[in-house]
This record gives sequence, structure tokens and C-alpha cells, in this order.
Amino acid sequence: MTQVDHQYTFPHQHHNINLLWSSLFIEELTRYGISDFCIAPGSRSTPLTLAVANHPKAITHVHFDERGLGFLALGLSQASSKPVVIITTSGTAVANLYPAVIEAKQSHIPLIIISADRPPELINCAANQAIDQYKIFADYPIFFAQIPTPTESIKSNYLLTTLNQGLFQQHIDKGPIHFNMAIAEPFYPEHKTINFKNYLSSLKGWDSHHRLYTTYHSTQHDKVVDKNINLNAEKVLVVVGRISNKQQAMAIAQFCQQFDLLMFADVQSQLQGAINNIIGYDLLLCSPSFKQHIDEADLIIQFSDHLVSKRLTQYIGSTVVPIWVVSEYTQRIDPAHCVTQRFVSNAKNFIKKTYNNKKTDKNWLEKVKIYQDRLPDIINPYLQDNQISEANSTAHVLNHSKDNIMLGNSLAIRLADMFANTNATIYSNRGASGIDGVIATAVGIAKNKQGATTLLIGDTSFLYDLNSLALLAQLKQPFVIVLLNNDGGGIFNLLPVPKAQQQAFYQLPHGLTFAQTCAQFAIAYQQPKTLSDFKQNYQHAASINTENKATLIEICISNLITPTQLQEIKEQLQNAII
Repeated sequence: MTQVDHQYTFPHQHHNINLLWSSLFIEELTRYGISDFCIAPGSRSTPLTLAVANHPKAITHVHFDERGLGFLALGLSQASSKPVVIITTSGTAVANLYPAVIEAKQSHIPLIIISADRPPELINCAANQAIDQYKIFADYPIFFAQIPTPTESIKSNYLLTTLNQGLFQQHIDKGPIHFNMAIAEPFYPEHKTINFKNYLSSLKGWDSHHRLYTTYHSTQHDKVVDKNINLNAEKVLVVVGRISNKQQAMAIAQFCQQFDLLMFADVQSQLQGAINNIIGYDLLLCSPSFKQHIDEADLIIQFSDHLVSKRLTQYIGSTVVPIWVVSEYTQRIDPAHCVTQRFVSNAKNFIKKTYNNKKTDKNWLEKVKIYQDRLPDIINPYLQDNQISEANSTAHVLNHSKDNIMLGNSLAIRLADMFANTNATIYSNRGASGIDGVIATAVGIAKNKQGATTLLIGDTSFLYDLNSLALLAQLKQPFVIVLLNNDGGGIFNLLPVPKAQQQAFYQLPHGLTFAQTCAQFAIAYQQPKTLSDFKQNYQHAASINTENKATLIEICISNLITPTQLQEIKEQLQNAII
């Protein structure tokens, strides 16, 4: 017999049916273990907002910019590994969540969007702030439910079973889910309350205990490999993409050590600083002789997705050896259309079933490592030069932090992947690799993590998300923004963009620096001229005891420095005799 907690009773008294339905929804979400609720101001969403504000287990995060709010939720979820709820009012407020919803789908991040909507009678009749919100995010949510206008003619348990189904779908296949709730007036509490005890009787005692209404049981999410796997190879290259779970990442590192396997670990893998990773493989792939050695591999195993290195992705697509891909998610991970074996499993379950009936060729592994040993002779002059650059400042940040680092897209994450050797916890938005919402995501990470958080970001991305600087006032731990300001989209200097159109249509130089921006948002500001000054600025800004919780360190450099340095390194590697 189910034991009932007689000390708890979900309140039967509510001001109106809208507030009751919203309270039912929020109560069930907290029973599921959800604590973070991101809210944007709005009138029609008031019943949902008040239900969160009045719930003792809810932690609220408020932002006036819905686009930034969506990315804030992404950061909160990445840092906590738990679902995060977003609540918005109707109209374009909902549409502003679209970029974050796309990133959540592509990156398997469990966001829960609850959007308030106009009731059906106010749609397509020129009513104010009314748009078509039905499946507004198309197929990006892995579950969608249109919640009708609250009414006592619909049983209260309908609401809970619908929510539970969505949460179950999200548990099986991580990603965003969307509940679009049509809410008619009144939105606000009235003087009198209504006793809904009879209406709530269909809940079968849910209102007198703390358990979910529907509990799902399934083993599908375990993704267990059902048979032993023979590597059957003497020379194995293991490529590790984006891994958020450090236990899974360490299992891969131990797997490579146990079987003496060559490992290329992406900066997002949490393994870049592992002792058996080939540091700088992206640059080494510029060397014809290095590629020749790698060509001897019998098998390439890739764990997870979204590799930063374009050279590595192209190499995998061009090789003739078998390609295995291991990921617990079911979506296709095969941009070059070359995968021969696809294992739907997490890393640990795959490794448990793996053996090798052939002896690993350690001589091959040692020859490859010689290249790694020689690489510092080529790149250290650039990383140790006291003239500040994007490369040496990026490498210093990653190599001297053991806390949390959010990497912006475009040039910042590419430099980190090329030059860094870090043991920091790395975060990124590489599902869709957009430049929108990067500051907000980093703030979300900082809110759910101890210690300092560093954001490495380019100037165009920074400009794109200036509104989210307002969120920094909510932080209690040091937050450091390292801003690589090369006056526009410097990444386009590395791409074959037509020179005649490069500045006007791609790079878009702005001529701005950001000292006054920092003054506006009460952010400490530094603009070091040398690497030595940068090191001192960064150490102070990341200190727990610093007076200013948020600091921006602006690296102002010509957009020609990095392309020139990379070209020089590439030429040296192409001509090197090792």
C-alpha cells in the first residue's frame, strides 16, 4: 500500500483556475527534482510566474531579454546536468527563445519551455500580442504539448500526465520540450479564493504526498551494448569530441592507456590535458609526414560529436580505414558520411564490452609522440612572446585555470583547440555554433558552479549579447571576461572570403573598445599591452578575494596577427624534418 505523507497537502484554495493549473504544473516539476526556473517579465504568464515565486523549492533567475534568458538556462543546465525551466509571456517573447531551443536540441540539453499563449478566440483576429505559437519551434523540441485554456471541464490529472509524458521523453532523449499554455484572463490574484477540493479529487491522493503523479520505468536510456566488441587492430586512433560528463571522459582516457591507443582529445572533451593526449594534433595535421604516420591506423574510434578541428574532421572523411562512432544519443554523427559502425552507448558501457585480440603496435604510437615532443619548438616562440596576441592570451587562460571556462565560438574556441593543454572544465555552445547568447550561457554556468568562471569571447559575439551583461550583478563568484577584440570578424581572415567584400560584408569593423561599456555595467576593466601584464590582470581577476566580482580584460590586437602567426606555423610544420 502506498504510504501517504499526511504532513503535506497541496493547497486546495486558489484565486482562480489559471493560478491553480500553474501551481499544479510547477509543483510537479519540483517533485521531479527541478529547481532552476528562468523567468522573463510578462502579464499573460503571471499565473506561472506567481506559482514559481511562491514555491519554496524554486530558485528563480530573471532577465528582461528572452533571447538571453534562453541561453542563461542553457548555461544553468550545462553546469547542473539537470533540466531547467523557462517561462515567457506570449508573442515575440516566445520567438526569441528559438536560438537557445536549437542549441539545446543540437547539444542534448534538457530545457523545459512553458510559454503563455492567447486563448483560441484571440488568435488570427488582430488581437494584441497574438501570434501563432503552436509548434513555433518546429521539430526542435523532442516533445510538444498544446495546453488548452484552463477550465474545470478538463480533469486536473490531465495536466500532470501530460507533463510527466514530456519529462519521460526528455529523460530518454535529452533535449528541449515545450508546453504552450493558452491562458485567458484573469491573470492576477483576486480578493477571494475558491476551494477546488472537489475538482482536485481526480488526483487520487497526489495532493497529499510528494511523489510524481505518473512514474515511468524504462531501461531504454541505459544504451547497453549487447555483445563483446573486438577491436582487431594493431594501430587504433581514438578521437574524443565533446564530453560533458567527466567520469565518461576519464573512462575513455583509461581505455586508451590500457590498450595503448593513440588519442586526439578535443578541447571540449575534458581530456585535453590528459597525459596520453596528443597535444596540438590540429596543427600537426599540417605536417605531411605526421599525416603519413596517422594514415597507418587500422581503425578510428570517435567518441561523441562536434569536433572543433576542421582539419581532423576532413582527415576522418578522407581516410579509407573503418570509422566507428560511439554516442549515447541516437542522432546521426557522420558529417563526412563515412561511418562504418555506430554504437548507441555511453563510453563506459562501450568500453566494458571491448577487447583486442591483436597486440598494439607501441612503436607506431611512439613515432607519433615524437611529433608532439617537437611541436613546442615551433609554437612556443609565439606563446611566450611578450607581445600580446590572441594565441598566447588564450593558451595562458586555459593552461592556468582549473575552474570553469566558457569558450565562445568562431576564433576563440579554435585557438583553444590548437594551442591549449588544459585541465579546466570546458563549456561551449557547439550544437549550432552560434555567436548569440554566449555571455548569458557563461553567466548560467557561473551561477551553478563554485570558483571562478572565465569567458573567452570575440568582439562580435560580445557585441551581440551586450544585454546579458546586466546578469553579472547576480553573480557571487569571480567572473572574468577575456575579450579578444580584433575589430570585427577576424575569423574571416582565415577563410577564402573575396578580399573586395571582406570588410564590408564579413568582417564589419566597428572601431570600438569597451571601457565605457564596463563602466555602465559596473564591471572592472583592464586593457593589458603585454603578455606579462595580462598574466597579472588575469590572476587578480580570477582571485576569490578580488573586490570586483566581474572583470573584463580586453585584448586589443590587429586582426592580421593571428592569420600571420598560423601561416608561419603551418609553413614550419610543412617543411619540418622529424
